[in-house]
Amino acid sequence: MNKFYSHLSLIAIAILLSVSVIFAQGNYKLEYKFQKGKTYRYGHTTNSNITQEMMGKEMKMTNASDMTIRVAVDDLTKEGNIALIVSVDSAKNTTKSPMMDTTMILNNIIGKRTKITVSKIGAVISREVIDTIKNEGMMGNGSQRGMAQLIRLPEKEVKVGEKWNSTTIDTVESMGGKIFHTSNLEYTLTGKEKKQNHDCLKIDYTGTSSDTGKMMMQGMELFVEGTGKIKGTVYFDQKLGLVVLDESTTDNEQTMAITGQQNMTIPMSVSSKSTKTLLEK
Repeated sequence: MNKFYSHLSLIAIAILLSVSVIFAQGNYKLEYKFQKGKTYRYGHTTNSNITQEMMGKEMKMTNASDMTIRVAVDDLTKEGNIALIVSVDSAKNTTKSPMMDTTMILNNIIGKRTKITVSKIGAVISREVIDTIKNEGMMGNGSQRGMAQLIRLPEKEVKVGEKWNSTTIDTVESMGGKIFHTSNLEYTLTGKEKKQNHDCLKIDYTGTSSDTGKMMMQGMELFVEGTGKIKGTVYFDQKLGLVVLDESTTDNEQTMAITGQQNMTIPMSVSSKSTKTLLEK
């Protein structure tokens, strides 16, 4: 009888151990694993439909941007932080409107470097603009900061179905002023999927954003206020510690109030689709 109970105990222990292993296999520790001295490149495309109202008249336009972003790993600190030098290899912007159709090569931002230091989960420790952009306009230092954004990974291990949140507050300097940008995102680990020959974890995210601030243009002050909604999916290669693909859609409602030589308020709606892809050739 004692031997019988001993066998039952051993079976119970084996079951408990096997269950614990199963649960352990379902937990994922997500962190960036950039390698020192290595350079990564991403293609970043955005297509936007814009509707704005000026002086009682509605105007619709489209905008498309196509950029190649270079991410060079400058250093890995003893604390585990990652120093990245981010720049643009190529940048093209196309706008179509009733007034004109134009395509511009954004030479003013090509090669301009920003140093960003992040933790292993993508939290920004510090930013430093190395090369200042002249004649920045709307595509100035704000674009430098934007191209260096990483999605925030969870602090703890997560399993499929679990969520985590991220709130970021950023200041973008543009056109002689500052825009304060706040975003609140909720991430959910939703499963596994193969993308671009990578075995990836699929992470869905939704959230909101807000913008407020002012800029200067030809002696006039431009006050900006806006809110937005964002939805997207990230495919993350856990083994490499890299984002392979990030697809998102955003809808923004903004109001620009102009004071100075002229006074007017310009409401604007912007719907955008954006794709960021790891380039491996």
